[in-house]
Amino acid sequence: MADMNPIRKRIWRIYLVAALLVLCCCLLVACNSDNSYSVAGDVSEPTHFMAKFMLTLSNSSGLKNASFGWTVVVFTVILRLILSPLDLWQKIIARKNSKAMQRMKPQLEALNEKYADDKQRLQQEQMALYKKEHYSMLGMCLPTIATFVVFFVVFAGFRQMVGYQYALDYKSSVNAFNTVVSQEVKPKYGDRNGDGIIDLTDIDPEAADAAAFRDATIEKAQLAVYDAYYSEEQKNTRSWLWIKNIFVSDNWSQAVPNYTTITGQSGFATSRLSGVDPSEYNMVMGKVLGTGGYGKDGKWNGLLILPALSILLSFLSTFLLNKSQAQPPQPQASANGQPNQANSMKMMQWIMPIMMGVFSLLYSGAFALYMFTSSAAAILFQLSFNLVGKLIDISQEKKHPSNIAKR
Repeated sequence: MADMNPIRKRIWRIYLVAALLVLCCCLLVACNSDNSYSVAGDVSEPTHFMAKFMLTLSNSSGLKNASFGWTVVVFTVILRLILSPLDLWQKIIARKNSKAMQRMKPQLEALNEKYADDKQRLQQEQMALYKKEHYSMLGMCLPTIATFVVFFVVFAGFRQMVGYQYALDYKSSVNAFNTVVSQEVKPKYGDRNGDGIIDLTDIDPEAADAAAFRDATIEKAQLAVYDAYYSEEQKNTRSWLWIKNIFVSDNWSQAVPNYTTITGQSGFATSRLSGVDPSEYNMVMGKVLGTGGYGKDGKWNGLLILPALSILLSFLSTFLLNKSQAQPPQPQASANGQPNQANSMKMMQWIMPIMMGVFSLLYSGAFALYMFTSSAAAILFQLSFNLVGKLIDISQEKKHPSNIAKR
């Protein structure tokens, strides 16, 4: 980095800080010890503050019997309102930078022409001009840095909520299954094991009809699980518009997650269940697995609509943000033939939409809905800010027409 010009050094220092912040967020998300839920006892509530906030909203009177998807929409709007002062501050900085760049552009073009053969001197003169006009390099990068940090913090909260719902679904299914088993086994065999628990092990294997009775009991218990899993209340909580299960990705994933998915052994699991036996899970959920989705065997939980919309709006939001930030005039390449700083910054600014697209495609529909709603809110805010800015410019132009060129 010693041979870099001053502007490039400063830009990469800013992005290095951003990368370190993102790395810390990733480590916090990956190493969070509360991302595993045990179903051995009562299911504990999430501990992440974002997940607690979502759970509080979900249990509120207005959202208690509604889909969790609407909880996500309300949560996102509230979060955007809470972060609006920071968002407004970022946009004010971007507007000031844009105005400063308009004033500096003729001078920067003159500097580019004057010091075309002396890149070191050119960068020094540019830095001096930026300082004189109060052009903030950090202000250009701040939105990206802030978005990365908020992104990973919120993701950790959604991960816990998904695991919490998986645990609740399986726990309620086990309870429904065991209730029927107890009702069927107790009158005929009682507590044959003497352990105080009536279950399938109490069936006498020596009885003539033991196998048939066991199969019939399991069948009846599985039907009870199906009825409980698809009760009106549970169905309303999980489904959202075209998505069958908002806690599963809006893609080709099955609407009811299988054992390897809920335990984090396959796919891009956002949380894990512990204390689950694979044979028990498949037996309890036997009538539910492979149901509730689109196509044969319920193979598709969604229709890829949210991932597509999330990617589209994320790119649109980035485009509007970049458009509001005037860039300094740059030569096509630096002296050594490498891309200039503007191209490097553009590349960094497009990373976020691509990353959001990956997350919205591979992780829960709830998180994809958050990203879609957040991007939509950001676009509306940006357009409103741009409109207010234009009205202010028009008003100032009418009052001080002679100062237009000086702004």
